[in-house]
Amino acid sequence: MPEKRDKSSLRPHAGLLILVGVCLFLLLLSSFSSSFSNTLRSGIDAVLMPMQKGMNTAGRYLFDRIEEQRELSRTQEINKLLSEELAILRAENARLKLRENELNAMRELLDLQQQYPNYDTIGAHIIGKNSSNWYRSFLIDKGSRDGIRVNMNVLADGGLVGIVTAVGDSYATVSTIINDAQYVSAMTSRTQAGCIVAGDLSLYADGLLSLQNIGMEDDIAIGDMIVTSNISELYVPGLLIGFVEEIGTDANRLTRSGTIRPAADFDDLDSVLVVTTLKISGETP
Repeated sequence: MPEKRDKSSLRPHAGLLILVGVCLFLLLLSSFSSSFSNTLRSGIDAVLMPMQKGMNTAGRYLFDRIEEQRELSRTQEINKLLSEELAILRAENARLKLRENELNAMRELLDLQQQYPNYDTIGAHIIGKNSSNWYRSFLIDKGSRDGIRVNMNVLADGGLVGIVTAVGDSYATVSTIINDAQYVSAMTSRTQAGCIVAGDLSLYADGLLSLQNIGMEDDIAIGDMIVTSNISELYVPGLLIGFVEEIGTDANRLTRSGTIRPAADFDDLDSVLVVTTLKISGETP
């Protein structure tokens, strides 16, 4: 009885037959006329070309987006570096500006010191102010350890600003001459005619101080320079206070009064010069 062949043994032969068939098909295809080949090629191109163009377009789009993302990342990194450099430059500029302001303040104090060569002085910075009103008093960064004592006169911007009323180890309190409770015995530098400069916060809203107790015959005129007088108990003589702004006769017709514009700008005080010579003792402590 003949043996049955295993079906699995026929599979390699089937594959060989398929390969032979493909080869024959290709031979037949190559024997066709060129017109048929061109037609076939055209048909294939008609199908494949749109697909190829689409793939090229998609490829270019993806490439452009990738490049844009890379450029954006580079730009963001550059912006970050520039921002950091800008922050450093701003900090340096602020430091230099502060240094410039400090140097200008020192020059102003030096100029002010040269205006009063007969008095010993010491420079100080304002470090605090009265919580209710800037003009009543302020703190300076010099105290008893620096030789500051109560009743020492304080200058700024070329003119008198106040007097020391309290002293700590490293700070002192200065009451300003525009405080309502302050009175300064003064005179004109031109004729030495006496008067009183009185603080008045409401009047200082217009940048002025009160000028009082001027005799009817005293020679005081608008524009005169007003300085501390020799008879003042607390203020050394000759310190500039301000200039006469207006003057008129009082209601009693026995005295005159008016206003002066102080030499110091109380709205922009930063550094001051403390006169360490006391009027009471006439000596430097």
